Amino acid sequence: MDERDPVAGAPSPAAAGAEAGAPAVRHRPVFGVYYTALVAYTAVTMAWLMIGAVAATAHYWPYFNWALRAVTQAPTAARWPVMWAQGFVTASAQSEPLGQAVLDYVLSILNLVVAGALLWSWRSNWSTRLLVLALVGSAGAFNLQAHVAPKVVQAAFGISIGWWHVLLLHGIGGVTYVLALLLFPTGRWDRAGPTSWLSRIAVGVSIAGVVSLLALSTADYPHTVSFVVFFGILVPVVGLVAQRRQARHGTTPDARRQSRLLFATLTVAVAVVAVLALVSLWLLLLGAPGLTMFDPTARKPGEPFEEPSAVVFWPVRFVFAAVPCALIITAARTRPWDIERLFSHALAFTVVLVAIGSGYVLVSATLDALLGGTWGSVLSAVVAVLVVALAFVPVWSVAERVVDRLIYGTRPAPAAVLTQVADLSGATDHPDLSELAKVVARGLGAAYCRLTVRLPELGDRDYQWPDEPGELAEPVTLPVHYGGEEVGVLTVDRTGVTNVPEERSRLLDDLVSLLGPVLHNSRLGIELEHQLHTALRHAEEIAASRRRATADMDSERRTLERNLHDGAQHHLVALRMTMGLAEHELTHGAAESARERLGQVIAQVNGTRKVLASTAAGVFPVLLADRGLLPALSAELAEAGADVVIDIDESVGERRFPLAVETAVYFTCLEAVNNAFKHAPEATVRVKVRNEYLGLAFTVTDDGPGFDPARSEGAGRGLHNLADRATAVGGTVTVRSAPNEGTTVEGFIPL
Repeated sequence: MDERDPVAGAPSPAAAGAEAGAPAVRHRPVFGVYYTALVAYTAVTMAWLMIGAVAATAHYWPYFNWALRAVTQAPTAARWPVMWAQGFVTASAQSEPLGQAVLDYVLSILNLVVAGALLWSWRSNWSTRLLVLALVGSAGAFNLQAHVAPKVVQAAFGISIGWWHVLLLHGIGGVTYVLALLLFPTGRWDRAGPTSWLSRIAVGVSIAGVVSLLALSTADYPHTVSFVVFFGILVPVVGLVAQRRQARHGTTPDARRQSRLLFATLTVAVAVVAVLALVSLWLLLLGAPGLTMFDPTARKPGEPFEEPSAVVFWPVRFVFAAVPCALIITAARTRPWDIERLFSHALAFTVVLVAIGSGYVLVSATLDALLGGTWGSVLSAVVAVLVVALAFVPVWSVAERVVDRLIYGTRPAPAAVLTQVADLSGATDHPDLSELAKVVARGLGAAYCRLTVRLPELGDRDYQWPDEPGELAEPVTLPVHYGGEEVGVLTVDRTGVTNVPEERSRLLDDLVSLLGPVLHNSRLGIELEHQLHTALRHAEEIAASRRRATADMDSERRTLERNLHDGAQHHLVALRMTMGLAEHELTHGAAESARERLGQVIAQVNGTRKVLASTAAGVFPVLLADRGLLPALSAELAEAGADVVIDIDESVGERRFPLAVETAVYFTCLEAVNNAFKHAPEATVRVKVRNEYLGLAFTVTDDGPGFDPARSEGAGRGLHNLADRATAVGGTVTVRSAPNEGTTVEGFIPL
């Protein structure tokens, strides 16, 4: 709630004091004037009430009346006590009946107590301050017994104060009450925007009402009538106009919540007054007793004191004090939503009480008037009891729906909401969860809804409506389960789960149950889509790997051809020439020379064999094919010297693996070692090979300078070779490195 001064635009004293921790802010001039005026106004009201109470005491307590008369007849008494005693004795005859006077003062005291509660128990803003003034003034303005005070003053001093008391009590009390409703809940006047025209209408109606109230009061019309017209009809209507849009479009969720409850309270108040007025009119037509009440403000020469307004006047006086109590409750900061739920049920109970009570009175009075007699009265009472007993449950159900609609607006029926969710969920294999969140939010009457799909391996997915929500009330998170597993979460604002009817309370549980299979299927669809994308990406990687492997094989074939042509072919040609010379020498009888030539042939054959073995080793290691991975890898890495540390499981050497797996591990490890020596020639390289449950895992680590993968322009040929050899047999290779932290190549080749 915005706690700003509507005049100066500064924080209110309560808000500022709370922030600064110093109550000295309350002593600013504007608040000093207010509290001074409040004290003076309270003193006037208390004096007004005390004069009326003394007059009633003089009327109903003979000893006190005798004492006052004794004062008036005492020759030595002071002038002022004599005049006051004379005034009390003269005006006491116009006092209310004792029971009515007691009820009148009880309600006036209730007004003052509520005013004190508002002043000290609620955050202070201008709406609160004006309402305090209204309650203090109205405690005296509409106390019928206190209206003996002008007659006391006139009898004592010959001064008429009728117009002044109407202006001070009726006028100020009425104006401040209306302004308090206009400024609620922020305490500020909205001068612009879409609600300004509503506010202007409300101000105009309130001013016209106050003028009418003053005119009725000064014209000696019954105060009971002016009170019912003003506070039973005019004030609630003005409050409804002012709070209608604020309840829907308030600046904060808390302000909207308070305006919603005030709007509902005022609507119920208007309905109560209307029903009681109709009941009074019907009873008046039937001539039923119990409608009249003593009203000293309506006395004229030759006219009775009593008015047929008791059924309406006393409930309206109670409602007048109940509305500020409602404001105290709605502004509570401790568990506001639980208070709102209780408040909503209280409103529904009020509607039921008035409806059932009015129904009983109407049925009983009507039958009593038709049947007459003692047995007619008994029969009418019995029939009235049966009627209200049969009507109680339907009336309670209707009252709950009415209050729910007043507070939370029009919302679809629970069955319709469940049908919409079911239709949207079953329309396709993969429903639009954002649209589903919109349907759920509107069905619950919530301003926000988010559906979260739990994906432990991929990360949760959120679908919400609206896309960019504004400031929201307190969120409520409800887990969604399917098959004993939490598959998602439903999150709505607190308004969507605060309901009046029991059937709407069950709606949330039904929605959570219905969303279980929907979110489960959505999760399966998301996981399947992810697996499909992964498979497509893996297929693309395999295709690229095969293209690179084909290109590499073609390059290696040309290299092999060149090596055979430049190396082995040269040796073979030389060998053929030497053997030809040996044959020629044998043919011509040079046996000794031929023998030497054959020794040369043996040497050339050994050289040629070495050249062919070296060339063949570049294509495929013979030791790997003959003895397996451990001997081949150990022999090849041993030639690197002390710079390579070998750690290979004994189980790797105890069994043979598929040749494709051994080949992939062999060449991948060698390629990783070569890359390490190429980029970190002085580093120590560690090679580790482990036989795991589903394949061979290997790690090649060096303590070289490392590199930053994020800033690398692309993988070199060596890294491509690593990936190609692993992916060709369904394996994986991961390269991790960082500046000054070395490089680690990890891989896994499945069996």
